[in-house]
Amino acid sequence: MRVLVNALSARKGGIVTYTNNLLAAFQKRGIDINIAVSEDFETEYDQSISRLNVARFSPLQRLIWEQTSWRKFVKNYNPDILFSSANFGLLNCPVNQILLLREGGLFDPFYLANMTAPLGVWNGINRYFRRRLMLLSAMSANQIITPTKAMRDMVSLWHPEITEKCSVNPYGTINDAFKPRTDQRKWREDGVCRLIYVSVYYPHKVPRLLCQAVDQLIETGFDCHATITMAPSEFAEMQGSDLDEVIVSDAARRGIVSLGNYKYDDLPELYRSQDVFVFPSVSETFGHPMAEAMSSGLPVVVADTPVNREICGDAALYFEPFSVTGLVDCIQQLDGDKNLRDSLPKIGRERALERFGWEDHVDRLIETMEKMLSKQA
Repeated sequence: MRVLVNALSARKGGIVTYTNNLLAAFQKRGIDINIAVSEDFETEYDQSISRLNVARFSPLQRLIWEQTSWRKFVKNYNPDILFSSANFGLLNCPVNQILLLREGGLFDPFYLANMTAPLGVWNGINRYFRRRLMLLSAMSANQIITPTKAMRDMVSLWHPEITEKCSVNPYGTINDAFKPRTDQRKWREDGVCRLIYVSVYYPHKVPRLLCQAVDQLIETGFDCHATITMAPSEFAEMQGSDLDEVIVSDAARRGIVSLGNYKYDDLPELYRSQDVFVFPSVSETFGHPMAEAMSSGLPVVVADTPVNREICGDAALYFEPFSVTGLVDCIQQLDGDKNLRDSLPKIGRERALERFGWEDHVDRLIETMEKMLSKQA
């Protein structure tokens, strides 16, 4: 089976990790794979990578290029399967195409109602055309994949026919790397409750909420510290980040929050050095860090959204989105209930092993590809 992957939109965050892990998994299985990425895509692999100069294109230039020059590339490469792994696919594709829809904010009613106003009119116009192109891509694809049922249902609100050719394939984490250890940190063993939030920055990630919660907890005499895996430069690059930037920067200046990016390989040790994973993001299509944290044996506290519920189930405590008080209450509940602190990590680890294994995700993806080719034959 000859597979071409369109990962040209992979720039940062989960899609970059996903793309690198996908290449390794396909090569391990002996599948002929080539992944098309932009010129600034970060990877340790040299083989099976095609770098194309698209990173500096405007949205309109990119659209024209993908439907013309990229179409020629696909025709010349002539794969059995084109896997468009980042929302946008070829219209009237000349080969079998699977489309992965992974940008939920364009379809999420909660996100649209609560997060878009500060982004301005131009962002709204851009959002409209991105959504239209994603829907056109979906209707042109032979098969659609979403990482959660909640994501599938959100897209279906905009185009019900999509459900007829849409399957749900949850992402996975590498559970052998993200796992508890006997020397794992004990709860507040140094007197400080250490909170960890792993994410890149977008406004809907709401990192200020964690900083505000740390302030409130410290005011009550509960010593705590938060680590947020976002670099200060990420805020300046993003429209709608002003409030987050002010609050997070002030918390970092006062030493109650640490900022900074981490390499993917360093994340397992980072999780194990913390007391609790906090995820205030109000709009996700999956949320890899939630699966990683559960697999690592951390108690998990997350915003109460359909996707977060689908991923964490009964392995987490939930608070109302944007509620600092709700987040503080969850941390205090954990601190006061040892049985809860002991049970949540066990439930989370079992859930990650049962539902979110990376190899299982790849197996299901390959099965989808093989079924598509068998129907053609």
